[in-house]
Amino acid sequence: MVSAITAAHFWAAVEDCLVQFHHMERGQAATKVTELWRRLPAGLEPRCGEPKLDEMIYHAEPWYIACNLAGEEPTLDTCRAAYTDVLKKNGLA
Repeated sequence: MVSAITAAHFWAAVEDCLVQFHHMERGQAATKVTELWRRLPAGLEPRCGEPKLDEMIYHAEPWYIACNLAGEEPTLDTCRAAYTDVLKKNGLA
């Protein structure tokens, strides 16, 4: 299970990615992030041997979650240093 603090840092990083790499306004990015995490099922027990959905989400890179929300995927290689800074800022690196 992911702690509430780690989850908050994760979603903040996704929001920062939307702003920095997808050029969204902060409010629009926050809305997209909030809408996504509210749609995630809470407390559902997985079938035997399957990981929980929240564990799957939090093992993904915030970069890819942001790309999915934005509907575009800039090349991570060209943004690697800036992305690492986003992760560090949010306590994820």
